[in-house]
Amino acid sequence: MKRCIGITVLFFLFIGCGIYSFSGSSLPSHLKTVELPLLENQSMEPDIADDIAKELNQQILSGNLLRIVSADGDATISGSITNYRHEPYTFGAADTRQVDVEQYIVKIDAKITFFDNVKDEPLFDGNINAQGIYDFADETEEIGKERAIKDMVERILQSSLQSW
Repeated sequence: MKRCIGITVLFFLFIGCGIYSFSGSSLPSHLKTVELPLLENQSMEPDIADDIAKELNQQILSGNLLRIVSADGDATISGSITNYRHEPYTFGAADTRQVDVEQYIVKIDAKITFFDNVKDEPLFDGNINAQGIYDFADETEEIGKERAIKDMVERILQSSLQSW
């Protein structure tokens, strides 16, 4: 009996905390294709918009939910990267006169629109904020940036595709 209960609990934990994926029921059924025009970069960080667009493209392809097209898509995900910041996050004290930064955070802000071209209406239009924290002692800003990019793409997909 205990084994049966344990298996049941594991089953529900697996279902509830499953791997992040897309399901066909999360979008209106008339959306089959999506356009991904280049994101505009209004930040001072070179190539950040391109890096986010590449990751977004890869995640949509691997999710196998929509087919990416270059024109005449059923939907369009567009927007701009409005801000990129790299700042101290947590501090530690080496002694009473010195405070050291232990972790930094990379923050990225974007304005994103997910537009239903078939019904000629926005399905999502808003600001998305993402972050990537890294340990200063053994990681670099690039690692924090990669984490923030992944977080940004996940939030774009959740706001755009998973809101249905």
